[in-house]
Amino acid sequence: MPPELLIVGVPLVVVVPGLVELLKRSGMATRFAGLAAMIACAVVVGLLELQKEPTTARLATWALLSIVYGLASAGLYSQVMQVKRGPDA
Repeated sequence: MPPELLIVGVPLVVVVPGLVELLKRSGMATRFAGLAAMIACAVVVGLLELQKEPTTARLATWALLSIVYGLASAGLYSQVMQVKRGPDA
């Protein structure tokens, strides 16, 4: 996979669906999922491009790390809550 499609070692195709799922769980209508995926991808790719510029590299890196680690944390939290609820929930 080309390095520009990796965000801290995570493929872009993992990050974008995570963002879209987060939007859907926040109340976005499912019919807008395709549009949301395109916008999310544009934002993430834009941040990747900003990492190449010395003046914006730190801010872009911070934003990308926030997205990746935030999604990972939300997934971990969701799994812990599922385990606490038990199999019959």
